[in-house]
Amino acid sequence: MQHLARNISAGVTSGGLTCAASIYTLAITNAFAAPRDFPIVLWDAVVVFGIGATLVALLIHFLVARLFAARPLPAFSAFAVTVVAALAAADLLSHGGKVLAAWLIGAVLSSLIHTWLRPNNSFKPNPLRGSA
Repeated sequence: MQHLARNISAGVTSGGLTCAASIYTLAITNAFAAPRDFPIVLWDAVVVFGIGATLVALLIHFLVARLFAARPLPAFSAFAVTVVAALAAADLLSHGGKVLAAWLIGAVLSSLIHTWLRPNNSFKPNPLRGSA
């Protein structure tokens, strides 16, 4: 039960921090002017939501998951519930689909990286140590 609480608290913490940090990063990236003749939809996807939300979610969720040594699936689930609840509490759920998608993509990528970098705790003899 203690491990489940640690995983859930990691997801809730990273979700809350992501929501708080994204307020500022989305404002900054939205203030950048798109170059002339550049598709605005692509600009929004790559610059505004890619850097302002996806990158923020990826970094924060990855760092918190590593700090808490959380398992990826429960931590991601708690993250998803937290960001949806935060958007619902701010009454932005109906208009926040793009930012929600960006946060979830960032957290999924973070969970995949965390899984890939997770140590394999299987027993392997150390060749440098020699025989005992």
